[in-house]
Amino acid sequence: MYRLLASIRKELILLARDWAGLSLLFVMPVFLIIVMTLIQDITFRKIDEARLTVIFMDLDQDTLGTSIRRGLQENGFFDLAAPPESGSREENVVRQLVADGEYQIGLVIRQGASERIRERGYAFVRRTMLGEEGVSDSTSLQQAEIILYFDPVIKKSFRESIRTALEVFTTRLESRILYSALSEEMERLMPGMTMPDPAGSGAISIEEIYATNPENEIVPNSVQHNVPAWTIFAMFFIVIPLTGNLVKERESGTGIRLKMMPGNYLHVMGSKVTVYLLVCVLQMVLMFMVGIFLMPFLGMPALNLGAHLPAILLMGLTIGMAATGYGVLIGTVATTHEQAATFGSVSVIILAALGGLWVPVFMMPKLMQSVSDISPLHWGLEGFYRIFLHGEGLSGIWTYALLLSLFFVASMTIGYVYNQIRNTR
Repeated sequence: MYRLLASIRKELILLARDWAGLSLLFVMPVFLIIVMTLIQDITFRKIDEARLTVIFMDLDQDTLGTSIRRGLQENGFFDLAAPPESGSREENVVRQLVADGEYQIGLVIRQGASERIRERGYAFVRRTMLGEEGVSDSTSLQQAEIILYFDPVIKKSFRESIRTALEVFTTRLESRILYSALSEEMERLMPGMTMPDPAGSGAISIEEIYATNPENEIVPNSVQHNVPAWTIFAMFFIVIPLTGNLVKERESGTGIRLKMMPGNYLHVMGSKVTVYLLVCVLQMVLMFMVGIFLMPFLGMPALNLGAHLPAILLMGLTIGMAATGYGVLIGTVATTHEQAATFGSVSVIILAALGGLWVPVFMMPKLMQSVSDISPLHWGLEGFYRIFLHGEGLSGIWTYALLLSLFFVASMTIGYVYNQIRNTR
């Protein structure tokens, strides 16, 4: 035990002298969490909290233009901007403003759009429902024209959002015009008869509910997603100082002197695992404190840890074990400091991408979704999601904790076997 405590003390002293490594482990993750959470916040907001500015030109000045304007304003997703006064009646003004990047979306309701909808509606009623001859087929009449200008860089999701909103508004207007035409014809044929107005009956109600456990009141947001995700990323980046420590010991001859001292491989590796596992736990505590106390000052929701602290601690310990085991493996196999640092950092980034830290796993192709299951960062992320987003405790995360523990055992075993083989050469 004394030998192990002495080795731990040695590791703590070496780590305390490595200011660059400590900043990488503690300062970099804080900025990473803040930046990534702020950037991705729009993804997790409710639709009425995110707004997109649309330059709106109504050349129709009739029912359709008024209906679309009111609908977009009430939707809460769009802010409408008027064209500049000079040349405000020219459609090309809107196109140029979007082309110049001043707006991402331009919307033009062309002149006579409402009248064309009425003509088609009345023609449809008189020809199809009343059987009048000599009435033009509504499909042969001119269509109402709505022009959308998009900045080429705008995402498809935004284009679909405004297109869907316009389709809803125009469909409602067409229905009302058809109803008005039918009502007028019925009044003409049967004076005194009135048709009830179906508009605004509220027959259908759509409600959005997160499919979480009834006792779980945690609402998914950017903080609940990003803080655990980038905490795991930071914990695995311990591979850089840990591999550097191992390679430096071999290059400086310290490793040989340690072997000549009383003790064995387990004492040396046990001290490193203990110290760096402690660092991983401290990283997790710091990142969660950032989520709880700093994020609200930046206008973000506070991290909600829920009611399952033992499960959080277990996930933190097993993720830390997996990270340190991976660092020991890379440091044992690598022959130079540059090789260890490069391979370690790049492999962690790849595992993070596969694990769903950059892009959610459900958005990946089927092949990549299958591959993501091999990433230990994916296991850690899913475990934290079970706690933070699904409100589950130890029973919900034991599979991921077991996988991370087995990954630690496998990494340490492979590292030990490789070290023994290298020493016998």
